[in-house]
Order: sequence, then structure tokens, then C-alpha cells
Amino acid sequence: MLRFIRKYQLPILVIGGSLLMIVFLLEPVLTRLAPSPMKTKIAKLADGSNFTRADTQRANVAISLLKRVHPRALGPRTVGGIGLDPANESSMALHWLLLVRHAEMAELVGEAGDGVSWIDELAQMEARVIVISEAQQGLITSDEQAEQRLAELANQISNTMHTNASRSAGMARSTLDDVYRILAQARGIYRLLSAIQTMPSFSDVNAIHAAHETLDAVAINAALLDSSLAAAAVAEPADEQLQAFFDIYRAQSPTENEYRIGYIQPTRIQLGWLTLDKNVFMNAVKVDRVELHKLWSQNRDQYPDEFPVEKFNLERQYRDRIATDMMIDADRIIRAQIITATKGLPKTNGILTLPDDWESRRPKLEEVARIVVERINERFSVSIPTPAITIVGDRWLTQNDIASLPGYGNSTYRVGSRQLPTYTLPQFFELEEPNTLGLDVQVGLPIVDPAAEDQLGNRYYAVVLNARMQGPAESIEDVTRERVLADYKSIEGFKILNARIEEFKTAIKSNGSLAPVIELATSLAPNPELIRTPDMKRNILVRRDSIDRGRLTSFIDPSLNVESFRSAVLEAARTLDPLATPEEVADNPIAVVVALPESRSVAISRVIAPRPVSVEQFRTLSNRVIATTGQRELAEAAADFEDPFSFKALAARYGLIWLDEDKAKEASESGSSDESPDQTTEG
Repeated sequence: MLRFIRKYQLPILVIGGSLLMIVFLLEPVLTRLAPSPMKTKIAKLADGSNFTRADTQRANVAISLLKRVHPRALGPRTVGGIGLDPANESSMALHWLLLVRHAEMAELVGEAGDGVSWIDELAQMEARVIVISEAQQGLITSDEQAEQRLAELANQISNTMHTNASRSAGMARSTLDDVYRILAQARGIYRLLSAIQTMPSFSDVNAIHAAHETLDAVAINAALLDSSLAAAAVAEPADEQLQAFFDIYRAQSPTENEYRIGYIQPTRIQLGWLTLDKNVFMNAVKVDRVELHKLWSQNRDQYPDEFPVEKFNLERQYRDRIATDMMIDADRIIRAQIITATKGLPKTNGILTLPDDWESRRPKLEEVARIVVERINERFSVSIPTPAITIVGDRWLTQNDIASLPGYGNSTYRVGSRQLPTYTLPQFFELEEPNTLGLDVQVGLPIVDPAAEDQLGNRYYAVVLNARMQGPAESIEDVTRERVLADYKSIEGFKILNARIEEFKTAIKSNGSLAPVIELATSLAPNPELIRTPDMKRNILVRRDSIDRGRLTSFIDPSLNVESFRSAVLEAARTLDPLATPEEVADNPIAVVVALPESRSVAISRVIAPRPVSVEQFRTLSNRVIATTGQRELAEAAADFEDPFSFKALAARYGLIWLDEDKAKEASESGSSDESPDQTTEG
């Protein structure tokens, strides 16, 4: 054999080399001819169309971009979202695709401009929600404040949404028009969801009846007497009294009692984190003029002006590039320290099982920061300062507290296509099933894979120092004495006002005016001059489902616009002639005074006259009335039926069949899709 090889050595080398060359030349061709994984079919529909991995990837990108610009859209239908289920990433992407397809078939989806114009509408709606909330908290006390705050918030939210759209486009390597087209798709879906509300039909008689039910009103003058009017006169409680008051509500949530007071605490954590500030790294970069000139000469299309003119932009890009390299290296150093400390520890579902003595063994942020500084300074010949370390160990943080933290509170963890805001960390301690979210969150374990990152490129390496599960408040200090004392005085003040309701009614009937009652309530305070006099709302219109501010008032306190007060007013005016004039009603004044424990206030009012719906109002508002009434009737009729736009209902309607076994299993386990016996898995 050896003799044969020696004899034909040259031909063998020639033939072998030729074969290798052929393989080398064909490899890129074969690679291009090979089927792309992105073309793999995930699911098919009854009409023969398919969804591929590329489709679901684009859907996930669309969902991610929508979340950055309009997060509310990804919530449940009950809170104004489109009803996507975040628990299952695969079915969520297909659900989005089916909803978009449905909306496009109905010709409800516009172009990018439709998405642009939608932002202003969304900003108005979001601003109105915030203003109502602030009014309920007593932060807005006048009509002028409400109007000014609404305009200010609407402009601010609109600008923020446009900014987020621009940033999201850059992060996803898309154009701004792509983001606006996704918003247009979402707007089309909302139009689709609202279209079903117009399904019920009404005869003329039913429409007129619905208009009377909805639009018939009673004009009143009204004011809201808040418990703060009398709270100042409440004596300071003894410690035993305050403790007894606290014990009543310590294990209640605000929905469990009429006063809307509760001290049951959500899951809370204590945090510490190390910050890699992008600006700090950029400022530490030593600029090399030779490198700048090379960058300029090699990228003249990007830097068309002369070097001195472009120097600032060149330096900024150079610093950014080197700083990014340093931060990547710092990230690698930090991860290596944690990997070394946890090496050999067992895992369950990708989650480490920490030993009992982990607290004494765990890497401390201070030591991690010291090592990062030493190695980065040595490798890059720079002098970066020690990264900032923030420890919040003196108080317990709820989700809202975390979201309001500067820097870290605005960052997110990117796990696959998911983006987990940092404020979701407490939720990891509430999981009933094994943690399969891809982020290992445990007390004492630094979260470094991945690090949290904000939109400025800063990175945060956090560690949960302690966790306290949801449950009753442990002590007054757990809630704060100030809050408990304020609640105590608020309820006692409400009781004082409530005890004088009959006196208030008599005064209104005797004087035909609310002014004496307002003066009487204000005088309850030790220093009336320091108390804000309640605003009297004149000629406001009370209807079954709402209170209209009328022409003389620009703002209605949401605490007044409640069902108990509206019902009392309508009932008091029920026996009046619908065409009775204000003068006729004034001859026998009708006083309506209602205790409102949920806001700890008393509503006082005097009936001016009935205001039945006019022909002009019916012509103008009949469509809205019919839509609202139809929506209510539809909701009552469909209470026991499947939402027609849920993923399960759409999948059944379109005949969706999973073609990816793993995805089918994942959807089946999450309960998001129930395949019929003939919808067998293929693949």
C-alpha cells in the first residue's frame, strides 16, 4: 500500500486538491441553496396560508416596539389593551398576526400617517386618566388646574411617545415609518374590537327609550364637603387608639371596606446595584489624533467636511466606540466573577440552588467594582473612577417605588425577545410555578446575565438584598405613622360631617342655597381661614351614568361623580314634572345630601330643574347612545361566551394548525389553544 501511494503520490495530490477546491468553491453556493431556518413553517390556516418563523419574528418585533410606545395596548381587554397573552410568546405572536390580518381584511388599517395621528389621541386619553387620578388624590383642586394640567400632560405624553417611537426605530434597526405603521396596525385592531359594539340593532322606539335612560338629566347646584374640613378639629389619638385603628385595617385591602383603606402590603424588596455609566467611560477615553484622522480619511462619505470641522463628531464617535468596547469588557469581567462564585452549584430549570451559607460567600458589589476598575484601567490604559454603587436597604420597595428610582428604575432586562422592566423584580418572588422566564432572581444573587440597560446605554448590575412577601402590614411603622394618622383623622372627620347630614338638608331647604351649608362646614375647622372653601358647581347635569359639567363648570370632581350620588339625585327628582321650571322647583327646594364613605366626604346639592333630552340632543347624540347601550347589552348577553377576538377563538375561526411540535406543546401547556382531534400536529 505504501509503495502504491509513493508511486502515485503526485496524481493523488492533484486529484485530492482539486476535490478540496471544488468543495471550497461550492460551499457558499450550497449554503445559499440550503433552506433558511426563517422560512420554516410554524402554523398553517384553513385557507392554505402559512405563518413562518420570519412572520413570528416580525410579530415579536412589532409587539416589542408597540410596548415601548404604547404599553397599555399589550394589557388585557378589561384595562384597554388588545388582549394579547404575555404568558406564551409563541401564541402571542400568532395572536397579533391573526388580529392584524382580521383588521386588514376589514380595511381598518391605515398607513404610517394613521399611526402618527393616533399618538395625539392616545396622549389625550392617557392625560385624562392621570388628571382624574390626581383629582381623586386631592392634587387638583380647581377647574383651572385641571385644564392646565390636562393640556400640559397631553403635550408631554405626545412628545414622549414620538420620542420613544424614534428611539425604538433605532434600537430595532427599523425606520420611523415602520414604527408608525405598527401603531396604525394596532389602531386598526382597536377599530376592529370596537366594531362589535355596534352589532345590536334598535328600533325607533327602543332608541328613544335608550336616549331617555341615558340623556335625561337633572340640573343641580352641588358641592363636595371633604373630611379635611372637620379633620383639623379631631383630637390627636392616644397610641392605643391609633394602634387599635391600625389593627382593623392592617390585613385589609382598600376594596374590602367602605372607606377604601387597607394596609395589606404588596411583595417588596430591598435592592443594591452597580452602575456602569456610559458617559463616565466615554470621558475616560484618551483621544488619539492619529486614530481620529484615520477615521476621517476612511469615512469621507460620513464626514464630508474638512478634518477641523468634523473633529467634534469624530471625537464623539471615537469615544463612543472605545467606551462601548470597555463596557463590553467590564460586563465580561463582572459575569466571570459571578460564574466563578457559583461554579458547581446545581440548577433547576436554569435557576441556581444557592447554599445555606451563600450570604457569606456571595460576591459583594464593592469587590466586583474594585476588580472591574483595576482590569479596565490596566487593559485600556485609562483611569475610570470606581463605578457608583447604590444600596436601598433602609426601606422596602414596591413595584412603583422601583419604577421611580433614577436610572435603574428606567432600565429593562432583555431576555430573548422579551423585555422585562426592572420594576417586575418583586413578581419573581410571587411565582407559584418554577421560574422559566430566563432571568434568575434570588435574594443575594447578583443579576448579571443579562444586565439591565437603559436607553442611554448605561448598564446596571443589581442584587436583591432581601424580600418580603405580600401580606398584612407588620406595624404602624411599616405603613408610616403619618399615613395611619391621616387616615384616622380623615375617617373621624367624615363621621363628624355624616352626623350633621340632616342639619345640612334642613339648611338647604330653608335657604334654598348651598352657601350656608358650605359656611357651616368650613366653620368646623379651628382655623377656617386656613381651610380651602369647597367649590360650588353650578347647573351641572346629573344623568344615570355620568355628571355633565354643563356650561358654567369646567371640572367635576370624580369623587362626586359616583353612582350612589347620581341615583339619589335622580330619585329625589323622580316625581317632578319633566317640564317643571326652575322657579316652580324653587318654591319647594329639594335638597340631596349623600354620605360618600369611599372618598370620606359628603355631597350636598339642590335640585334646580329636570332637563329631559331634547329633539336636538337626540339627533346629535343618538348614535353614541345606541353604541353605549348596545355595548352594555352585548356585554351582558356575552358574559358566558368566549371573547371572539381571543387567540383561542381566532385560531378556531381561521382553522389554525401548529406545524412546530415544540410550539404546539408550549401553547397547549399554557392553555392558550385547544386543538380539536382533527388538528393533529404535523412536522
